[in-house]
Amino acid sequence: MMREYAVVYAKGPRNYSAYAPDLPGCVITAGTWAEAQQVAQEAIEFHIQGLLENGDPVPENPMSLREAMLHHTRLLEECGDPASNSPTTVSMVAVDVELPMAARAS
Repeated sequence: MMREYAVVYAKGPRNYSAYAPDLPGCVITAGTWAEAQQVAQEAIEFHIQGLLENGDPVPENPMSLREAMLHHTRLLEECGDPASNSPTTVSMVAVDVELPMAARAS
């Protein structure tokens, strides 16, 4: 089953960082933009695989791009950095989620 998750990317002085707001703890860093996109895809797939293996729920209704950007803006404000100088991009990453048979029946 294909699902799309929002990813927030930020450009730092020497690298890129990214996180998926719907998947707490799913964060990455990479040296280039292309690498950041690839690693984000792999990290989301790996994170979801871990959720499934642990019997934890996989978010079914991921945030939209707009919701993810609002979420990111709120986080910056909470950290006291409402006007972050880091260029930020939000995009969707599609992943194929293989739900176990028990989860498909519910």
